[in-house]
Amino acid sequence: MARTRIGRAIGEVARRRSRGELTAEQANALTARLRDMQREAMYRTALDAADPGQKVELRLIGGYADVANLLTVLDETTTLIEVSDPYPSRRAGQVRVYATCARRHPLTGGGR
Repeated sequence: MARTRIGRAIGEVARRRSRGELTAEQANALTARLRDMQREAMYRTALDAADPGQKVELRLIGGYADVANLLTVLDETTTLIEVSDPYPSRRAGQVRVYATCARRHPLTGGGR
């Protein structure tokens, strides 16, 4: 299984923590930020694969603050057409939000 740059960075954070170069709090904060970046990249890739103007329907499940942060990222990168009110999720402390969005511009250029 191929590892991504972010996956390798998470492994490096774990190694630095085991060597005592980072505290547990620092390692956890770095790992959480890297996982957020990984998630954002996955969502952007999924939205870029869609035809311009084609609507993409999403179901977001997580903590209230996490869902709100992700909706902010989606609003910056796409056109949010519709966002539902938060519904309680089956898991305690989590909410479920349905969103419909579309890519703002067609893809141009090559790979990054």
